[in-house]
Amino acid sequence: MDDFVLMVEIDICSRSFSLLSESGDNREIICETLEEFMRVLRVCDELLLPEQIKYKELITQKDK
Repeated sequence: MDDFVLMVEIDICSRSFSLLSESGDNREIICETLEEFMRVLRVCDELLLPEQIKYKELITQKDK
């Protein structure tokens, strides 16, 4: 039996998705291209509720 996704954390900088299933398993999807990242992002937006989608904080560098 397949598990359902409870939450996804999206890391825009690394083009990755961390999926948490109902059984507590974590799976990471790392996209190699921008197109692949956008396709997975579209699926998340279409199939998950907004409460189930979390964006990882962006890392920025301050100029010295």
